[in-house]
Amino acid sequence: MIGLATVYRHAPSLILCIHVAITPALADEWALCDYHPPAPDTTYPDDGQLRFRADKAVLDREGVSRLEGNVEVFQSTRTLTANRFEYEKARDYLEATGNVTFEDRAGLSFDSSAGHLYLDSEKGRFEEVEYFFQPRHARGKARTIEPRGAERFRLNHASYTTCDPGRQDWQLTASRVDLNQDTGRGTARNVLLRFHRVPLLYTPWINFPIDDRRQSGLLLPSIGNADSTGLDVEIPYYFNLAPHRDAILAPRYLGRRGTMLGAQYRHLSQSSAGEFDLEYLPDDSVYGNDRSLFIWDQQWRPTSRLRLHTEGSDVSDADYLSDFGNSLSDTSTTHLERRADLSYHASHWNLLARLEDYQTVDDSIVDPNQPYKRLPQFLYHGSWPQSAYGIDLGMRAEWVSFDRRDSITGQRTDIMPEASLPLRGAAWFLTPRVRYRFTHYDLEGQPAGTDPSLQRNLPVTSVDAGLFFDRPLGEDRFQTLEPRLFYRYTPYRDQDDLPRFDTSEYGFNFDQLFRDQSFSGPDRVADANQLTTALTSRVVDAGTGIERFRVSLGQVHYFEDRRVRSEPGDPPLTDNSSSIVAEAAWRPDANWSVRGTTQWDPHREQTERRTAHLQYREDGNRVVNLGYRFQEDRLDQTDLSFAWPLSRRWDAVGRWAYSLEDERDLEILAGLEYNTCCWGARVVFRRYLTDGLQDEYNEGIHFQLILKGLGSLGTGLGDLLSEGILGYEDDY
Repeated sequence: MIGLATVYRHAPSLILCIHVAITPALADEWALCDYHPPAPDTTYPDDGQLRFRADKAVLDREGVSRLEGNVEVFQSTRTLTANRFEYEKARDYLEATGNVTFEDRAGLSFDSSAGHLYLDSEKGRFEEVEYFFQPRHARGKARTIEPRGAERFRLNHASYTTCDPGRQDWQLTASRVDLNQDTGRGTARNVLLRFHRVPLLYTPWINFPIDDRRQSGLLLPSIGNADSTGLDVEIPYYFNLAPHRDAILAPRYLGRRGTMLGAQYRHLSQSSAGEFDLEYLPDDSVYGNDRSLFIWDQQWRPTSRLRLHTEGSDVSDADYLSDFGNSLSDTSTTHLERRADLSYHASHWNLLARLEDYQTVDDSIVDPNQPYKRLPQFLYHGSWPQSAYGIDLGMRAEWVSFDRRDSITGQRTDIMPEASLPLRGAAWFLTPRVRYRFTHYDLEGQPAGTDPSLQRNLPVTSVDAGLFFDRPLGEDRFQTLEPRLFYRYTPYRDQDDLPRFDTSEYGFNFDQLFRDQSFSGPDRVADANQLTTALTSRVVDAGTGIERFRVSLGQVHYFEDRRVRSEPGDPPLTDNSSSIVAEAAWRPDANWSVRGTTQWDPHREQTERRTAHLQYREDGNRVVNLGYRFQEDRLDQTDLSFAWPLSRRWDAVGRWAYSLEDERDLEILAGLEYNTCCWGARVVFRRYLTDGLQDEYNEGIHFQLILKGLGSLGTGLGDLLSEGILGYEDDY
């Protein structure tokens, strides 16, 4: 029985792998399926012994055992039953006739009219086989299955499907299939895929993998249609170059533009990993020129502490992302970063050396407004907690050389040591911190008569303190009250003569109330004499720790005008307090969640920002999101998205993002999903803004056919829906 088990344990893999891509089985993938085969017999132990049971058994003088009437043969986890068995011990030959049935605890079962097997050579033949493989809900038929020695067998006139018995919605057939489990390869002849009896794919011969070992071969094509490209068909071919290297070559036909070549190369080892992607479109019929996109991401780790990472991208022209991007965020990109980082990590410090450049893809941005290049940059960061008397020590240092055409350039040195004393109790904390910032510039391209060597020195001090109170709310919940004070002091230094290489002002939000820096870079250090007052209250489940409700309120009180501004000549800020910032979140149960923020200016009595988001999520296919974002003089947008079952088989998906300020759609997505036991289908219409200045939209209809346990045909829509509908889970 060893040979028999070896052959049939893997029988489903043969037909399963005739296709060129396999969809992983999911826990609920067969939720609409009805057939559940009985569990195999577990009476006998898994000890490898061969056992027989029958109503009648006869052993003749020639060593032939004949068993009749409800005959069962057991070995380990496998059971074989038939009306009649003959077993010749001398030849180690087993023959079964009449209602032959095989079951394996791994989930495989099959029925056959008759068969024989030489157990020592693992050669034999079984007639008219019908099988079922429970883990993948797979079933099929074969006219004959022939074990052909160790790890090899042949199926003649074989079929495969994952549909329930009595249904043939889709089926894969082959006239002959040869499998070699030792090499992990199989070949098939006259392979045909039918959907509702309509032929979809055919190949006269194919070589395919039958296990998890990667193999070169065709992947399933992708098909779509959009305004910017026309008919879009991509047929990728996978190259298994080595255990740690692979590549994909993907010719792509674009009906309106021509034929694009896509390529991807990946490698992975203990000390390195990387990916390179290339798209090349010769002589774009619409654009009238060659076009390309190149993306790279490469990492090396020669030692446990040393790491080199380089990444970046390059496009041939400014319109490439607008023509081939998938969203407004892609098409609104103005700069592409190219960067190389060499870093060293020690126990309490790390050092980074960086080269950074940008490609400006928006032709309207002139040289003086483009980002500076860092050629090079050196960053040092050290941290020594609990160094002495409970004091935490730290150090940040930087030297960087900035370059940009038609601009002031130069080198900047920035050194900032710090010390803090974190004090904590069960219901309180107090953390005083002091920093000293030294910044020096050696500049080029300054106006005549301007000192090219500039310097700034100043201390930065802060004190952060808070209390924690709580009280029970019944037996299951408790409420907290958390007042917090944050005082910050930085003396004024005139910085109008300093260039602004890479520094911008942080956006104002609740977290910003407790920062001791107002700017993201060293070129500006804001003067400050201010106190933040904030209060947070939470309602928490005592047993699970889940936060059911949270509300936070905070404001900064200024004791002096703020004179340091981002641009020279900007007037000081004279208000004696900041805007009031509030945040709230509510989770009444496992399905509902609500969160929102608001920023209100009490001096103008005007709302500056507000956001709101409501979500109902029962599972990955029952999701409704309603969002709103407002930023004064910049945006006023709503966003509705959902995925919801209309019936047992039909689901609806959609998204509508709308700009109230501009009175125009940002994105419309609407689609239907149909799901059966063994296949599913999606059709999605999408219209999204590609150029906000000219109100240009890209429209397309995408279709995907999913054959469960096999793969999918058409456009891959899972990522599109997951990104557009927060909380949506792709089941395929």
